[in-house]
Amino acid sequence: MKFTVKKSFIYLFGLALLALCVTLIQKTNLGMSSWEAFYRNLYEGIPLEYKYLNPIIALILIQVAYIIQKKRYSLWMLFPLVISFYIGVIIDMLLLVIPSVESMNLAWNIFYLGLAMLVCAIGLNFIVYCEYPLPALDELCYGIGVAMKSTYGKGKLVGELLALVLAIISGLIFRHFEQYFFIGPTTIIFALGIGKMIDIFRKPVFKFLEGKNEN
Repeated sequence: MKFTVKKSFIYLFGLALLALCVTLIQKTNLGMSSWEAFYRNLYEGIPLEYKYLNPIIALILIQVAYIIQKKRYSLWMLFPLVISFYIGVIIDMLLLVIPSVESMNLAWNIFYLGLAMLVCAIGLNFIVYCEYPLPALDELCYGIGVAMKSTYGKGKLVGELLALVLAIISGLIFRHFEQYFFIGPTTIIFALGIGKMIDIFRKPVFKFLEGKNEN
């Protein structure tokens, strides 16, 4: 892993795109992504504040990811906690400036969801290109792809479907029937579509970034 100023800017921009993705989804009335639904079931059921819940889940996911990839434990395992804090700060700022479309027509809500998936796919490819540590969740999905001897996108698909199952199980445990386990159209669309979009944008994003590095 070689750190450069240019790669560091690319990396931070990629993480900011992930924050933009989360913000756009929160500004719709179409529900949450699989992992967000799972987190919300835990948040409402335990209950435990996000500032404690996120790091705890991140530490669990990163350990599973390292085991899957047969990586040696190192201090880099703690880096996803720093990443989570940075993404959280960006989300807080974006929530203040990006308008909500919850009360608007379906077309606007679908537009926000589509844009969220687009920036997520591009942002994750920015991050993977840099070969810096991934956020805990995405390190897990990347590890699943490695274990399957497949692509990151396929690993992301399996990871999202896993989160959907976890959201249902946790919802059943805490009896969140009236909230439909916090699952909505976004949960299904994001779970089934984001992996494919990551694979589609991998080549153009890498080609663009490699061209920038040559200049």
